Formats: sequence, C-alpha cells, structure tokens
Amino acid sequence: MTSIRQRVLRAFLRSRYRVVDDLRMRPRPDDDPHVHAPGVDPDRVLVFGNGPAVGWGVRCHDLAIPGHLARRLSTLTGRGADVDVVADPDMTIEHAADHLPDRELCGYDVVVVVVGMSDALTLLPAHKWRRSLSHLLDAVEQVTSPTASIIVAGIQPPSSVSGFGAVPGGLVDRHAALLNETTRALCATRPTTHVMPAPAMPDATDALSRDAGRYQAWGSALAEVAAPLVDSALADGRSARASRHAPQSDERRVEAIRALGLLDSPAEKRFDDIVDRARILLGTQGASFSLITDDRHWNKAVSGSSRIELPLADSFCAHTIRSGRPLVVPDAWRDDRFVSHPAIRFYAGHPIETDDGVRIGALCVVDAEPRGSEGVDLVLLRELALAVQRELRIRPGDDSDASDAAGRLAAR
Repeated sequence: MTSIRQRVLRAFLRSRYRVVDDLRMRPRPDDDPHVHAPGVDPDRVLVFGNGPAVGWGVRCHDLAIPGHLARRLSTLTGRGADVDVVADPDMTIEHAADHLPDRELCGYDVVVVVVGMSDALTLLPAHKWRRSLSHLLDAVEQVTSPTASIIVAGIQPPSSVSGFGAVPGGLVDRHAALLNETTRALCATRPTTHVMPAPAMPDATDALSRDAGRYQAWGSALAEVAAPLVDSALADGRSARASRHAPQSDERRVEAIRALGLLDSPAEKRFDDIVDRARILLGTQGASFSLITDDRHWNKAVSGSSRIELPLADSFCAHTIRSGRPLVVPDAWRDDRFVSHPAIRFYAGHPIETDDGVRIGALCVVDAEPRGSEGVDLVLLRELALAVQRELRIRPGDDSDASDAAGRLAAR
C-alpha cells in the first residue's frame, strides 16, 4: 500500500512541478556559451547541467553563473579565466551523460556539474539518482584530463526558488536533502570529485535583483572551491595545461581551417578591424591574423607592412601554435630560430583556437625594433585574440552582426 501511495504522490508532484514549462516564458542567455575574464595563463572551466546552469532570468552568460564564476576565479588566482557552459533545461540525471559534448574535454582544469533540481521535484528515488550520477561522473572522467577536478554542486532547497510552490522544510526539500546526502556519499569514493553545497540565496523583493544575486552567489561559491583546486594542481605540476598545450596534428588543424572556409578568402572588415586595433593599441609597426596549414602561412588580415604568404619555415606563428601559450620573441636577430627575418626583430603572437580547442593560427604583432619581454601587454593581446575567436563562430550569412561581437569586446 505504501508503494502505491508513493507512486501516486510522485505522479502528482511530477504533474505539478513542471520545471521547464514554468520557466519557458522567462528569458535565458542566447549569446555564445563562452565567457572570459582578462588575464594571462587562463584557467579553463566547463559548467555543465540544468537548473541554475541554464541562466533563467538573464539575457547573457556574462550575467549568469559563467560570468560571475570567471570574474571571481580570476580575482582569486590572479590569472585569466575561460568558462564554457553546456546547459539544457530538459536535462535530467538519468540522461545527463547523453548531453556531454561529443569531444574530448581534456583541456579543462575543472568541470562543474549542476544537476538535480528537476529530479528532486519529481522525487526521483535515491538509488536511481546514485546510479545515474555515478554513470555521469564516469562519463566525465573518461573525456577529461586525469588531473582535472570535478565539482558537483548540491541541490538548493526547491522552496528557495519562487514559482515551485514548495513548502520550506517540506517533502520536496527533504527529498533534495536526501539526494545531496547520496551525492556526498558517492563522491567521497572519488578522489578528483568534490561536492559543493548549494549557496544560500539572497533575499530580494524583485525578480531582477533576485536573479542577479542568485547567479553571483553561485559563481562566487564555485570559484571559492575551484581556485584552490587549480592552484594546487599547478603547484604540483598536475595541471590540465599539459593536455591543452600539447602539440596537435597538422591533419586536425587543416581540417578545422577547411571547415571554417577562410583560407584564400577575401579580406573581411571584421578581422581587419581587430588586427588594426592590435597594431595601434600595442604600438607596433605591423599586425596580422594568420592561418597555419601543413605547408603554408597565410595572412587572413594584415595591418601595416606584411606579406600575405610566407614560407612555413620562416613563420613565427607556426612556432606560436605549437602550444596554447603566447609566444614573445624580444629580438629575432638574437634567436637562432628566426635569423632569416631581416626586417622583423620583435614578435608577439597568441594562438587562435576553434571552439573544439584546435589551434588554427595566431594573432600577432611585429616590429623592426627589439623590445623586452615586458614590452607587450599580453592581457590585451589575449583579449584581441579572443575577439577573433568570437568572429570565427559567425558564419557568412548569419543574421548576427559581426560588428556587435567586436563591440562586446570593448564593453567588457
């Protein structure tokens, strides 16, 4: 009899707490799911899940968990931060693993898992939660670096979310607490997995203030957990940077360049403008956005005096893309790798990557006079390189205005 009552109760709650249906009328971010905080040697984080990860109530990811997490993490570490988000409002724990990106995630230092609100509302049995969460964590570990940390966020009390009608301390809140206990017990057996309790939600009378405070609380809480994990990995030489800075195959790079359709294409104002800004803001005589194939160095955009194509053996940028880090050559005349460059003495370049992490080329600045290594603002160079990467996501014929993406850089 008790089993029948439980099934009836679950059916009632599932019909009442239509999480996705209740939220469909609210705004959610519709911009690129990538957020960056300025700085060098950036940490990389993936936010994965549903519920708060979706960003209900705000229009861009800068104002949702990714933006607050990136900024707070950068403040705590003194490094840059790249935060990507993969979120689906229809995700449940039983099918969460199917929503993981269809690619390796070995470049991330931290993967944040935010799931469970809908499962708590529908009273998913604890044994099913444990089984599905274990399957999800196994799937994440298979595609991430062995040195990456996984943070599983706790489920906040459903009564703290307006619109659900859950009674504080009632049945649904108690079930969320049961799932959280199950999560803690499971994650205690996994050395690289850490549980973060859901942060307390700030009090606010209006929806806008409530949403803003909610995401700031989530982002700050996650950063407080993530920062020492990444710092510790760096100090011990266990950072995922080794994976993301490893050499990549020519075949993979050429395939990515062909997919973009940029090679031998006409000049485009959106790239020309960024390269012009790089030359002017960094105070050099030349700048370019270069693509590197298996046998060519071809400049998609050029500012100042520079050739459109160079022999690959003479390419500074070919050296730059060997890792994910920027390359600075203070004086090429004193560097055996580049003695064939009589007209260029100073070079600074930052790799350009696709969304899949494939390094296809570089944004660089050059000068006929040498400079010290400190003679270039690498934070600014990275920001300009990220502006190029944002443009790569815009295909010809898209309704998006390319100039809007460049404007977003200046607004940050």
